[in-house]
Formats: sequence, structure tokens, C-alpha cells
Amino acid sequence: MEEKQFETLAASLKSIDEKLDILINLQKRALPKPKITKEEKKVLQLCDKKHTVTDIASATNKTKSNVGFILSQLRDKGVIRSTEVQGNIVYEKI
Repeated sequence: MEEKQFETLAASLKSIDEKLDILINLQKRALPKPKITKEEKKVLQLCDKKHTVTDIASATNKTKSNVGFILSQLRDKGVIRSTEVQGNIVYEKI
């Protein structure tokens, strides 16, 4: 791929990403806030793109299985997402 084509593609992808962010924010405003339990709040506080399931389990004195379940509930509610950082799966608030 030529450099000019690459630059055009990169600019198009950036534009798409910006538009998706706008759509996500509009959707968040339109939907009612999900109800978050006390246990979910404890886990949610650690979703800062730094903590793995193991880290969260240690910090909350829960099993990895229990934390995994809570994270899946939070993901279903649309308040977190997982991402890979330096080879580790971590979680962040959306």
C-alpha cells in the first residue's frame, strides 16, 4: 500500500471512530442508567484499565469466578468493556 493510500485510510478510520464515539454517547443519554448493586460498584471502581480479574478478586476478597460473573453482568449492562494491555485483559468503564 502506498503512503498516500495509507494516510487516506488512516484518516477515514479516525473519522469513523469519532462518529462511533458520538453515537455511543447519544445512545447512553437515551437509555436509562442501569441499576448497579453494591457488589458491582466495588468491582466497577477497579475497572480503570489497570486491573485484571485476578487483581480485582484480590482487592475485593472474592473468587475469580465470582468477579468474572460480576464483570459479565457489568458488561451486559453496558458500563464496562475489556481490552488488552501489555498482554493482559483489563477492564475499563465506558
